[in-house]
This record gives sequence, C-alpha cells and structure tokens, in this order.
Amino acid sequence: MAKKTGELLLKLRGLMTQNGQLAAYIVPSDDPHMSEYVSSNFCRRAFISGFTGSAGTAVVLQDKALMWTDGRYFLQAEKEMDENWSLMKAFMPGTPSKEEYLSSNLEKSSKVGIDPKTCSVQLFKTLNKQLRSAGMELVPVADNLIDKVWDDAPAAPSAPVFVHDIKYAGESASSKMETLRKKIKEKQCSAIVLSALDDIAWLYNLRGSDVNYNPVFYSFAIITPDSSTLFVDEGRVGEEVRSSLTETSTKIQPYNAVYSSVKELTDRVFLPLSTNAAIAQAIPAEQWCVGMSPVQEMKAIKNEVELQGMRDCHVRDGAALCEYLHWLETTDNKDLDEVDGADQAELFRSKQDLYVSLSFDTISSSGPNGAVIHYKPEKGTCRKIDKNMMYLCDSGAQYRDGTTDVTRTVHMGTPTQQQRMCFTRVLQGHIDLAMAVFPAGTKGTCLDCLARRPLWNCGLNYQHGTGHGVGSFLNVHEGPCRIAAGSRMSKHEMGLQKGMILSDEPGYYEAGEYGIRIESLVEVVETKDIGPPEGRFLTFRPVTMAPIDLRLVDRELMSRDQIAWLNEYHVTVREKVMALWEKQGKEDDLKKWLINQTREI
Repeated sequence: MAKKTGELLLKLRGLMTQNGQLAAYIVPSDDPHMSEYVSSNFCRRAFISGFTGSAGTAVVLQDKALMWTDGRYFLQAEKEMDENWSLMKAFMPGTPSKEEYLSSNLEKSSKVGIDPKTCSVQLFKTLNKQLRSAGMELVPVADNLIDKVWDDAPAAPSAPVFVHDIKYAGESASSKMETLRKKIKEKQCSAIVLSALDDIAWLYNLRGSDVNYNPVFYSFAIITPDSSTLFVDEGRVGEEVRSSLTETSTKIQPYNAVYSSVKELTDRVFLPLSTNAAIAQAIPAEQWCVGMSPVQEMKAIKNEVELQGMRDCHVRDGAALCEYLHWLETTDNKDLDEVDGADQAELFRSKQDLYVSLSFDTISSSGPNGAVIHYKPEKGTCRKIDKNMMYLCDSGAQYRDGTTDVTRTVHMGTPTQQQRMCFTRVLQGHIDLAMAVFPAGTKGTCLDCLARRPLWNCGLNYQHGTGHGVGSFLNVHEGPCRIAAGSRMSKHEMGLQKGMILSDEPGYYEAGEYGIRIESLVEVVETKDIGPPEGRFLTFRPVTMAPIDLRLVDRELMSRDQIAWLNEYHVTVREKVMALWEKQGKEDDLKKWLINQTREI
C-alpha cells in the first residue's frame, strides 16, 4: 500500500517557505558519500515519498511533488507512491531532466534548495549552471529539511569496525597506500579526500556493518604524501583496528571533523566524483582536481587472492542456490510464498563456510511480480510461489572471501512456447556476451549490444544495464566498470581489464505476466592465442556456478556455438558443485537433481 505523504509534504513546504522562500527542494537518494545503498537514517527520499528503490531523486515544489527514477523501478515507484506524487521516467523519450524541468516550470529568480551533503560536487555544479542560465538560484541548505519533519528518524550506525584479514585481502594497506600516493603525485595533487565508503574500506583493509548487505562503515579519509587521517567516530574503533592502522601511520579524527579539516588543505586537492558539495565548498575552487577516484580504479582489478576467493565462494554459493532450487521443486507446501522462499534461500547460504550476510534483499518473485525489476516481497502482500508460473530469484551473499550476485529464472510446470522463446532469447544474449572477445581497455558500453541483439531481433528489450562491477567482500555494485547501453557514464567509465569481475544479466519483462533475467558473474581473462603476444585479447569466464533451467530453453533457436557454451558451462557447474557436495556428504537425491539440471542438450 502506498504511503500517505500529504501531511509530510505540507510540513516540508512550510519549511521551504521559512528557509528563503524556496520554490523547490531537491531530495536525492544519497548520503554524504554518494552511496548507492544507505543506512536507514539517511533514507530521506524514501521517508518523504514512500518510494524505497535504491535510485531516484525527489523534487518537491509548492504545488506538486515529482520523482525521477530509472526503468528498473517504474513499476515499484507507481505502487509505492500515493496520489501526491508524479513519476518522471528518467532517460525515457519525452522525460525532461530535473534541471530542464525546473528551468522550464519555475519563475525567473526562483530559489531551489538542496542539502549540499547529499549531492556530489559535480551534480551541484551542473544544477547550479543550468538554473543560473534560467535566471534561478541554487541554494545550499545546510540543515536538511527532511530531518526536521522526520520525528522518529533512526539513530546513526554505531557497530564496531573490524579488520579484513590479509589472507582475504591479498595486499597490505601500506602497499595500497604507497600506490595511491604515487597516483596522487601523478595528478600533481598534494592530497586526496576519500568519501566513497567502499574505497575507504578497501584501502585500509577494514570492514563494517553500517549499511545493510554492504560491509562498509561511515567514514572519510584524507591522504597526503606523509599523512593519513581516518574520520570515524572513535568509539567504534577497537584495539585490533587501531593496531592495523599503525601500519599506515593513520590518525583517527571524529567523523564530522572532515568538514573543518579540509579547510586546512592549502595546495591542489584531488576530489573524487563521490565528494559531496559541502566538502568541496569548504575548499577554494582553484584547488580542486575533480575526477574518477584512483582507489576505485585500483580495487576494480582484483589481485590473485581476491580472484581465488571470488571463485571459491561462488562454488559454495552455487551449491546453496542449487539446494534451494531443488527444495523449491520438491516441497509439497502449497502455502509457500515469496518471502518464505527468500528466507529458505538465505538459510541454505548461511550454512556455507565464511558466510557473513546477504549481499542485497533477495528478489523472490512469482509470476507477474517478476516483471518488477527490483521487486521486494513483503509478508501480507506478496504472492504464493506458483509452480505453474515463471519464478525469478535474484540473490547473493557476502562471504569473507568474496561477494556473490546471481539470478536464475525457472518454471516448475509447463512453460508456454512464448515464455520459452523469450527465455531463450535472453539466454542467447547472456551467452553471446560471455563469449565476447575484445582488446584490453574496451569499454563495457561497447559490448552491451551483444546481450541485447537476440532480443532486439524479435522486437524485445529491457530497461536496465547488462552488467556491473562487483566488490570482493564489498559492495555488490561496484564501479567504474560496467556494461550498459548509452553513454550516461562513459566519460568516467573504466575500460575492461584482466582481473575485473562483472555481472552478465540480460532480461525481458512482460508487465503483469512474468519476468526473465539470467545473471552470472564473470571474470575478465586473457584469451589463449587471440591478439599479439604482448597484449592478448580478453574474454569472460563464468564465476557463478548454478544451472540454467533447461525446461525453458528452445534448442532450435540457438546456434551451435551457443549450445556448446551452455553444455560446457553445465559440465563445469556439475563438477565443481558435486565435488563440494561430496565433501559435505549431501544426499543422492540432490546429486541426481543436479545431474539432470546440467544434462547435455
């Protein structure tokens, strides 16, 4: 049921009037670190609108409220928002950007407010430039207006920070720091301000639990050629973490002290794209050097220890997913709903070695709910899992040695020919991308069409990206590499390199009927003999170990190479998962199920 927001919007509009007669107030999804997923105390956009998707920006005017979000969330936003809100379908033909809308619909000299801690330095500059050109003013509002109407806002996270052991990290923090300092020097800067939580966690070999499913902790860092300062509330730092920080001679300062500390930087300062505008505005603009975080670029290319950890945890994770799918097919519980399914999948994962938590909310979706791309089942409103309908399960976990993200779509009854056709087209796209061969440095946006072409040939498409980077016991969505249509991020997109881990996840969604997505993580590897010896071309190797439902595959639509790839993949899945099950002493029925699921076609 949609959240009733009329009274909240009335209070917010009163505050807008009191704070400089604001004609509009922008509420991004972001925390002060531009995180994709945020802790509950920073979920301001969700609080004011009712829309809980991870991406979106609310714009509240005195007479209307608008929500911009992308194609992953159109159906979800329509369900969760009440009549006070209008959905603006971002990146769709005919939908203006936020800046364009405000410039065209507000009077000249209007003031538009935003909390500078919740928008990046680049977004603030873009908004300010466009609004100024229309005769308007962008006003930084230091005290967030949503906080003033959120009477029962959750407390800030306070759980302890912990060390990420070198046996999983593969490189010491001091080694990483040395590389970072060289990169800062190459950029002719004397300091870097780090804001992205996964950058900081990776650099210092530390982890936390401040954000659900993402093992990060709220902090900032300033690194200069001869100093390192970590801004984190001191009560959260135990002796083991303090000891680890001596390796890099790192000092600890209170979390909010970063805003005063950056004022002391007197030379050229590198500000990653994740830097919030409040930090940037505390530094003279002539000192700024804004760009892609060098730490993002460093951690995108996994070292061999991280890669082996990713390979290993995906075998355990695949085994757990197989157990779940087998259980789902064989259970006689006719009252089983989507939440029950998600809970059972989590239970199987939790029994695997080195398990920490899920890596995101499990998308357990039956029938028409599968068409809601980022669907989240809730008790009381979710559907029962109907074995005569398509079932889509997008799930993953955090393990000490890696992070997983996998989607499998299955049909436990008899699928229609149309469903088999659509599924096979998605599978063909998945395989065509997995088989791609390309020179090092190729951007993922150049490969996206390989996954879409089998769908496009039938007049089908999907409204989400095809692939994203994945962290090593870090964020399940990680930049700066990606595989997606268009050029929205291509300026700051990193070309593909050996050692990267990305997802391969084309889909198709029939609104009100079903959804199809096939997602596996892949490792970027060198080909054996394609390209010159000094620079072999690259390709992808599957890391995810989970079978693809053969009941939904129409073999007649597939090429010989696609069939060969699928058969070879299933042999690998069977061998790796079966070997683990032998050690774990799993029952014969489960093994027979896997043999059937991975049979040759």
